[in-house]
Amino acid sequence: MPILKNLNTREKTLAFLLAGIGFLLLNLLVLPKLTAANRANKSNHTELQAELNAAQGWMSRKDFWAERKQWLEENEPALGAARQDNVTQLEELQQLAKNFDLKISDVQLLQLVEAPFYSPVGAKLSVVGPWSGLVQFLAQLQTPTRFNVVPRFSIKSAEELANIQCEMEIQRWFRKNAEVTP
Repeated sequence: MPILKNLNTREKTLAFLLAGIGFLLLNLLVLPKLTAANRANKSNHTELQAELNAAQGWMSRKDFWAERKQWLEENEPALGAARQDNVTQLEELQQLAKNFDLKISDVQLLQLVEAPFYSPVGAKLSVVGPWSGLVQFLAQLQTPTRFNVVPRFSIKSAEELANIQCEMEIQRWFRKNAEVTP
């Protein structure tokens, strides 16, 4: 190197030392950033791979989801007057509870938020009766053809030892309108 030929030994040593310190500082500043970027890319790759696997899983069951959509369009009840739908829902609940020796009390109608593909109608109520009747009531209540959902409930012992008291919220989903389909 022509530049180093003009330098004496001490200047050459200082030049190599300066170059070494510069190389070391460059590695200390740049290497952590490169490592962090590499970690972020690996994490992003893992997330994207998981999303791809999930999407491929959904797509592999495309026929199932098409059948489900058709079934929903044929069977999901349309929303009438919300007040009438509440009354109808409460009558159905009373009849179903009677079938399992349960008593419904403390009924409060709920104002529910509209969802993009369905309109919920709901009530908060208290059910008292035998444990087996409550389990069967909940199972019958949530069959797919009824379009009912129980998003919240709590169970505690009733005053009579043989009975259970359940505080629950029940929602029934109705098709919003003919133009919007899931």
